[in-house]
Parts: sequence; structure tokens; C-alpha cells
Amino acid sequence: MPLQLRSLPALLLAALLPLTGLTQSPAPEPLELAAAERILLDANPAILQARAAQAAARAGIDMAGARPNPQLTLGSTSTDPGRAGTRGFWNSWTDNTVRVDQLFERGNKRDLRLAAADLNLSASGAELANTIRLARIDLANAWLDLRVAREIRRIANENAALAQRAADAAEVRGKAGDLAGVDVARFRADAARVANDALQAELAHTRARIALAQLLGNRLPSAQLDTSDDWPAAAPAPAGDTGERPDLLAARQRTQQASALRELARAQRTRDVSVGIQYEHAGANANNSYSTTSYGLSVSVPLFINYDYRGEIARSEADYTAAEQQLLATRAAVSNEQARLQAEVDASRARHERLRDVVLPAAEKAARGADVAIQKGAMSLTDYLDTQRSLRSARIEATLARAELARAGLLLRLAGDTP
Repeated sequence: MPLQLRSLPALLLAALLPLTGLTQSPAPEPLELAAAERILLDANPAILQARAAQAAARAGIDMAGARPNPQLTLGSTSTDPGRAGTRGFWNSWTDNTVRVDQLFERGNKRDLRLAAADLNLSASGAELANTIRLARIDLANAWLDLRVAREIRRIANENAALAQRAADAAEVRGKAGDLAGVDVARFRADAARVANDALQAELAHTRARIALAQLLGNRLPSAQLDTSDDWPAAAPAPAGDTGERPDLLAARQRTQQASALRELARAQRTRDVSVGIQYEHAGANANNSYSTTSYGLSVSVPLFINYDYRGEIARSEADYTAAEQQLLATRAAVSNEQARLQAEVDASRARHERLRDVVLPAAEKAARGADVAIQKGAMSLTDYLDTQRSLRSARIEATLARAELARAGLLLRLAGDTP
């Protein structure tokens, strides 16, 4: 047996010994997905903006239901301000008038405005629900990214520690002349490669923490963020969920609102009527020895000579057509998304089961066999290192597959399908 192979059993046993003496900082408090969603509803900027838009739409109902205010006009006209013998400005002979004008809308304009404003409020509520749905999707992705990054970091750190102990043991054996220099270098190179993987895993974990903290409005410091150990299969239904996708509901209500606004634009051609009532008092003057009082009534209507609201009507028609097309596009997108996500769930489940039940057990079995074979000199160092790399790759791949299955299940639930 070659000298370097006879020395490998002690080398490998030393590398696989339990790690001791490693100090660990206290772990952050685990954050479950349900708890993260509660923070999301109170802190996410997009949700807060959508709530403000809903409040503005609610105020729009008061604006739409407002009736035209009457207009009061007070007038004073001097009949002869320069006449000799006048008694000053305030005592001069003047005509005083009081007039009130009221505009009366016709063509059911107020009811049409109220209908459009009510549909706008309903659509704003549906858009808020859709904003929450999209934020929940982002949260599910960010939470799962952190969950995966944490698991991969753990695997990478364990691999790096074991590889470094193996390299240190090989260095000792090489100095003692029990291991060839080329094999020592290969152990050292493998340890460096695995250490780089651990650094990348640490960086990915930090990035995932920051991304989740930003999504939660930085209510929790990124350094204190960590996930629980569970792998959620589906998201809970949003509160008040009626079973219809909120973006589809919003598109339908926007179409109805566009229809009401189109009717309102057409109603502009129905002439409004302005009615005025006037009271006039004329004091005594050189021509009249006594004061007089008179009343007046006026009615005015617009004449559509220069413009007849054709621009507003044409724009409302275009807006209605655009809303209809958006509704059709949203309906098709919802159907296609649900079909795609269902296919992803099926594929992710099959891939995860294959990795869990076949690939990972086979890699673990091969690694255990390699440990025995290398001790008996029945396996080359190259094959042994390849077996260890395959095991590390299988563990990470199984973790990623489990995460993708959880992600696909969550996204399918949030797409409007039931798990």
C-alpha cells in the first residue's frame, strides 16, 4: 500500500471528528412567515400608499355628491353722485340690489358622478387587496430566500470547517513525510474552494436579511432577522377573501367606472339651467319723490355654439375601450399564471421527492462507502474528494428543491388557487 494511502485513515478520522471549541454568537429570534405578514401590513410602503389612495377615493364620494352652491350678489348703483345738494356718499340717492343665482344640473349628472365615485372606491379597495397580495408574494420570496440562505450557510460552514481540518491534518502528515506534497496541495486547494463557498453563502445570507428588512419597512434590524425552521406549503387566505383575484376584481370595477364616466361625459350635452332671483330697491331722487322696490326672475342656459363636449366624450370612449382591454388582459394573465404555477408545483414536488428519496440517500451512502474505501486503500484521493463534493452538492440541491416547492405552493395560493 502506498505510504500516503496508509496514513489517510488517521487523517480522515481527524477531519471527521466533532468540531469543538467553536464559539457562536446568540442566534436572532426566529421570525415565522405569519408574524412577518403582520409586520408587512403595518410597515410596507406600497401598502401604506394604497391605503392612502383608498382614503382619497373615499373622499371623492363627498366631492361627487356635492350639489352646486348658490351664488349671492350684492350691488349698489348711484343714480346721481354729483348732483348738487347731495348728502355725501353714504347718504346719496342709490339703487341697491340683492341677487341669488342657483345652477340646477340636468341629465342625471350627480347620480352618475356618485356611481363613478363609488366604483372608484370599490376598485381602490380591490387594488389595495392586490397590493397586499403582491407584497405577500414579495414577502414569501424574501422569507424563503433568507430561509434557504441560512440553510446553505450552515451547510457551507460545516463543509468549510471539515475541509480545513482535513487540510490541516494533511499538512501535518506532509511535514512528517506520510503524505505526498501534491496530495497536501490538493487538500489545501479543496479547503480554499470550500471556504470561498462559505464566504459566498455568508454574503447571500446578509443580502437576504437586508432584502427582508427593507420589505418590512426596516421595523426590525436586518442583523436581528432570521426565519423559523418550517417550510410553509401554502399562504393563508387574505382576510375578507371572496375567492376572486383582487386584480381581476379591480379591472372589472375599473371597466364599470369607465362606463359610468362615459355616461357622465355624454350627459354634459344636457344643458344645465341657472335660475336667478333679484331684489332691487331704488331710493327717492330728483325724478322720484318716493322709493321703489322691484323683483326679478331670470333663467339662463348655455348655447353649444362653439363647443359641445365632443372631446370629453371621445376621451371617455377611449378610456372605456382601454379598461375593457385591460380586463381581458388581466383575465388571461390570471388564467395563464395559475396554469403555470400549477405546473411549477407539480415539477417542484417531483424534483424534490427525487432528490430527497434517491439522490441525497445515494450521495450519503456513497460518502460513507468512500470513507471505508479510502481507509482500506481501495479508492484514490481524487475519487474520494469527488465523492465529498457530490455529497455537498446533493445537500445544497435538496435544500434548494425543498425551498422551490414551498415557494411554488405559496405563489399558487396567492395566485388565487386553493391548495
